[in-house]
Amino acid sequence: MTKLRLVQVIVFLTMVVLFVCGQEAVAQHHLQVRVVRGAQSDGRATPRVAKERKVLEQLSAGFGVLPPVDDDGNDAWPCFPGGGNPNDADCASIAAGGVVLGQEAFTQSLSACNANSSSSPNCGQIFSFYEDDTGDNADNLIVSIVVKQGNKYILNTGLVNLGLNPFPAGSVVVIYDDTAFGTLGQTGPNNGYCAGSNLTCVNPVAGKATITFTIIVGTSTIKSTSSIFLQ
Repeated sequence: MTKLRLVQVIVFLTMVVLFVCGQEAVAQHHLQVRVVRGAQSDGRATPRVAKERKVLEQLSAGFGVLPPVDDDGNDAWPCFPGGGNPNDADCASIAAGGVVLGQEAFTQSLSACNANSSSSPNCGQIFSFYEDDTGDNADNLIVSIVVKQGNKYILNTGLVNLGLNPFPAGSVVVIYDDTAFGTLGQTGPNNGYCAGSNLTCVNPVAGKATITFTIIVGTSTIKSTSSIFLQ
């Protein structure tokens, strides 16, 4: 049976900062969560109607450029103007309704992303945007990110329990992880970027890699799949 881990996460709510703390997160996986108002011009969530399904709705997902760190130690992106987030200053010039992300690309550097030693740095950012229409604040938010080449894992977070889902219905949420791929020079289950999964990672090789991002709240589950090519 797969065990869920409760890890430390910072949830940035619009106009409110909420800290959900658990066990110290392993260095390889530092999942972060931010929520913003919907894209409606008045800043309010779309009114719920009786027939609307109470589910998670996938919006977009991918792998982008690793963000620089601002003067306060925060990732420069993702960021949203006027959301009350610690890195708001990084997006001060973006009009309401905009978002800043790292540029996505299918082709990525194998040498930069090959985390084959303990000193290997991160090379990019995996992210997933979704809309939470569940209104479910009684069940936990559970996340998994898996990256495979063929049948071999180069990253696997396992099921990460981020605590009770704090988001009201209609919230637009992004979950992201700054990462690389591989063993970090370690062997056996839970090595490198497979820490917490009870599985064994290998170092990446030239070729396509498939990213599967899974988000679960109660009975609602969404999965997004994207690809990169390492060369």
